[in-house]
Amino acid sequence: MNEREQVQPGEILQEALGTRAPGRDWVRQLEPLQRVGLWLALAFFAYILIATGTIFFVSFRCIQLPPFPTPPINSGDPAQYKALVDAYKQSGEVYQQMAKLQVERATQLFQLVVASTILPVFSAILGYIFGSKKSGE
Repeated sequence: MNEREQVQPGEILQEALGTRAPGRDWVRQLEPLQRVGLWLALAFFAYILIATGTIFFVSFRCIQLPPFPTPPINSGDPAQYKALVDAYKQSGEVYQQMAKLQVERATQLFQLVVASTILPVFSAILGYIFGSKKSGE
């Protein structure tokens, strides 16, 4: 190949795909029912993104944890300081449990709404689109 001859990416794609032209021509080659399935799959994908965003927004932005407890300050009395340290440890453990519950709630909601209800329908639609063939082939 000469240095001055340059092959355009569209030409490579046309050659690799055979009769298909680059761009959105592959959508036009789908059967009408496959085209409807494609748009339905895109709508379900958008629904998955919206549902996931909503679940995590509600779980982590709307329902916020209280601020982390402040560490105790040494007041000079060892018995009182030990009691403050013990209370601080307990409040830290409670805070960790609350944070863990927040993550578990978001995960359970995601599994309930997205993974067990929306994803099976989405995969069935995609299976139909990519699994069906034209009657002439």
